[in-house]
Amino acid sequence: MIFRIFTILSSFFILGLHTVAAQTTYDLGLYLGGVNYYGEIGKKAFVAPNRAFFGVIGKMNFTESLSARASVTYLTLADNDRDANDGFRGNGRNQNLYYSFEHTNIEAAVALEFVPFSFFKNKPNPIDFYIYGGVGAIYGDEGYYPLSNGFEDVESVVYGTRTRLTLPMGAGFKTFVGRNFMLGIELAPRYSLNDNLDGSFPDDERVEANRLPNFENNDWYTFIGLTLTYRFGKGSDAYCDCTL
Repeated sequence: MIFRIFTILSSFFILGLHTVAAQTTYDLGLYLGGVNYYGEIGKKAFVAPNRAFFGVIGKMNFTESLSARASVTYLTLADNDRDANDGFRGNGRNQNLYYSFEHTNIEAAVALEFVPFSFFKNKPNPIDFYIYGGVGAIYGDEGYYPLSNGFEDVESVVYGTRTRLTLPMGAGFKTFVGRNFMLGIELAPRYSLNDNLDGSFPDDERVEANRLPNFENNDWYTFIGLTLTYRFGKGSDAYCDCTL
């Protein structure tokens, strides 16, 4: 009896996988735009891109509303207290002391993407609103700031590299342009599970004394990006006028 139930359930599972595989399509293309860091150095602006980024992105579309996505991105995070518009950082932290950094990184991220609704659904190429969330990692420069008594500009010194976990999330709009190409635009914050993307809180024991005081918040960085992808796979022709 148990074997019969197992056989029936296995048959349904295999049939389900076959059905999903028959309907699955794939998107592959470019991901590029602007990025900015948000933390203890420079401007206090969550969305203020000051460096370009570029990368590749791929998606596996299970249904018209649900996809898995993965991306690999090259980016530079940078900021300068002299660009800050607040009364503390922008005024030299009460010591005529201005910190700055410029660190290069590579990010890899995977996420689930969901389309809750679409605009112009009765048109050949509707515009989808989508949200996503997942996990990722950013590999890049690890820095620290030399000790200073003030009255100078201090740049981050890179002493190594490190991989840090991130929580990618985002929201945007996408639509078909042509038969198989899709264009998207998105706002995509990243929360880093680390406070040293900027060099303010190094983990290395050799430079613990160089940590900036009273900073305990993890760093963020935010993408404003465009995606241009090509649709292929089983059923891709049938999908060219749908909402993915």
